[in-house]
Parts: sequence; structure tokens; C-alpha cells
Amino acid sequence: MIKWIKKLFASPTDEIELKIRCLFGFLIDNYDFSFAKIDLGNAVDKDGRFFFYGPLNAYQLYNDNICINILYLVQRQDYDVYITDKYCRDQKYIRNGLEIPSYLAYDLPRFACEVRAELQSSKTIFGKDI
Repeated sequence: MIKWIKKLFASPTDEIELKIRCLFGFLIDNYDFSFAKIDLGNAVDKDGRFFFYGPLNAYQLYNDNICINILYLVQRQDYDVYITDKYCRDQKYIRNGLEIPSYLAYDLPRFACEVRAELQSSKTIFGKDI
């Protein structure tokens, strides 16, 4: 039981998670977003068909109205970002969300700046209300 509690409050050791928490911490601090990291297994396409071996990690920032899904395919060091209407662990659902252009997926600091700017000006993220 004590090990479980220590693990619950332990700081993350995953470099990608640390980077995402640092870049997008303003969503958690200022906009009441939550954060989750899950292993989705092997990568599948929008139809649910296998296309690459995992692990595929999903870093998700979400509230009741929106979820930013940052997918990281470990073996290929490949990023995809999707915005969905809700937090979900189903990769097929995530991949059918609004796909963010790859130039932003591979430049997370720039993506974070664009999210922050849009939130400050219109209280939306890529046109979706928060």
C-alpha cells in the first residue's frame, strides 16, 4: 500500500511527459484542465487497423468540453496531435478527432504558444470552446 501511495505522488521520469507538463501547465493552472498519460499499445489508423508497433503513448490534457491528445510513437519518435470533444482512451476515437498540422505536432513549444494565444483572445482551442 505504501509503495502505491509513493508511486501516486512520485514525480514523472518520462522526458516527454515533463516537457508537455512544462509547456502546457498553464492549461492545468489557469483553465482547470487535467492531465493523463496512457500507453495505447500498437498504433492503429482512423479505421482501427494496425499500422505500427507500439508503445504509443497518449499525453492528454482535458476538461469536460475538450481533450488535447498528444500521441508519441516511441520507436519512431513520431508525434501526432488530435483534439477531441472528450477524454477517451480509444485510439480510433482519438484519431478521428481534429488533426493538428504536423509542423505544430513536431514543434510543441510553438503549439503551446498558439493554444495560449487563442485562449487569451477567444477562449477556444482551434475553434473548439473550452
